[in-house]
Amino acid sequence: MTSEPIQLTLLAATRIRGLVMDGILLPGEKLRQLELAEQIGVSRSPLREALRTLESEGILTYEVNRGYVVARLEPRDIAEIFRMRSLLEGDLLRSIARPGQGVLDALTMHNDAMMAAIDHDDIAEIMRRNRDFHFTIFDLSPMRQFKREITRLWQLTEGYRGWWWHIPDAPARIDREHRQIISTLRRFDLDQLVELFDAHRVGGHQGIANGRAAALDGSRWWSGTSSG
Repeated sequence: MTSEPIQLTLLAATRIRGLVMDGILLPGEKLRQLELAEQIGVSRSPLREALRTLESEGILTYEVNRGYVVARLEPRDIAEIFRMRSLLEGDLLRSIARPGQGVLDALTMHNDAMMAAIDHDDIAEIMRRNRDFHFTIFDLSPMRQFKREITRLWQLTEGYRGWWWHIPDAPARIDREHRQIISTLRRFDLDQLVELFDAHRVGGHQGIANGRAAALDGSRWWSGTSSG
């Protein structure tokens, strides 16, 4: 491919990845290529290349007679992903640089914006702000390959973070945990930081499990989102 088609393919992949991560395209949902091409502003050729790229990342799968769909994960797959995140994020967090006041202020801003989005039931904004909160911390680490893999693992489960904010007291708990993380970063206690992230991540995994249970009862379990 020449430079321009490559750029269009990257653009299409980024836009579709964003639709999945923001909960707009949901697990098992069929991608309508003509509509996507028009929405993104690219032709079918770079779109097809983008779909193949996202399939290789595990974000999409190809199903006979349906075409490309957002990947669906079994509970054991999600458990493996959260275990992998635990291992990678623990090492990465121990490598971070001490944050300045600007970073601490940004974390508070992201958390406040996330809580405001919860009040307005703005699912895409909740998910974006939650990611921004965590990855602002991850970006303090020099471990680029770890961050790349952690990003990929987050992308795989973003579509499953549904329903969680509708659990009683969940928003207040997540707000409290985020503020504890900020306080621990201010003290720069990395052992405590890893412990807080581990507990926070367990809550996120449990939220997904609860969401799947609700789905089996016929609920639209992705109507909200989870954290961690």
